[in-house]
Amino acid sequence: MTGVRDISDFFRGMAAVTPVVAPPKRTKAKAGEQETRDIAAIVAAIHDRTEKGLRLIDAFRTATGGQEILDARARTGGNRSTHYDFEILVGDVWRKVEHKGSAACVPVNPADTPWAAGVQFHNGGCEKYAIARAYTRAWYDLYVGSGRLVAEWGLKSAIPSYEEWYAKDAKSQGNPRTAFGRELKAAVRAVRGERGSLLELREEVNAAFTPTEEELRAFGEEALVELRAALEQKEFWLTVHGDPAGEFYCHWWPQFTLGEVESVTPRREKDLFFDIVCVGGMRFSCLLRWGKGAGFSNVRMDAR
Repeated sequence: MTGVRDISDFFRGMAAVTPVVAPPKRTKAKAGEQETRDIAAIVAAIHDRTEKGLRLIDAFRTATGGQEILDARARTGGNRSTHYDFEILVGDVWRKVEHKGSAACVPVNPADTPWAAGVQFHNGGCEKYAIARAYTRAWYDLYVGSGRLVAEWGLKSAIPSYEEWYAKDAKSQGNPRTAFGRELKAAVRAVRGERGSLLELREEVNAAFTPTEEELRAFGEEALVELRAALEQKEFWLTVHGDPAGEFYCHWWPQFTLGEVESVTPRREKDLFFDIVCVGGMRFSCLLRWGKGAGFSNVRMDAR
């Protein structure tokens, strides 16, 4: 990986600019909308070569040793296999860019990775990782198959087999699709509100889930395949702190690559983390989590 990391170069010409119109309030609940709005603002600023666009272009020139952005455009298409946010024209080639933003308008440390603040750079469903599938089995045995949730929440639906629950609830990237899962979610939210979940149940299953060294090594190999494929699509990275339509700081990075996995270390917090170290010094963590309400559906593995 190459790129200028002299912080004095980064700060040159990066004075904050006061927006003419106050931007919408940035909240965690509206993170997806904010991300879409930010990317559109970045693309428009570069394409139109506005004052803010020229600041982004100048920062790219500094970070890459003189390469020039000639234009920008929104990504074409887009689905779960698309692992970048927009494109820039460098020379005569359109290059894919991954954007990472933060509402905090503070300087970006070029020595960090774009995901240093804890934002994910990849997420994958539980079906991609044997260790995630094993976690769903542990959850099912402890809470679903045992009848504990039926008893606690007074459910009337039949308990699904593990295979049905895994396919329709744990693996679902949306809401649960078994009668059991739908009734459970409705019952919990009737008591705990529209964002209610079973977060408190993570502690017991996390403590009981103890993958072997062999399982950890296998996970490292699976993660390497998935993450290399995702990182290949991210030819440049852009971090923006603040509002790209108003005040902001930014920094660009060239493409990141991963060497072979040296170690995988589990870390138990409220969720399960797996800290991975690769040959060459790259470090990142994978987070095993629920994506559509803890205990309901969409078990995922995020890399950050």
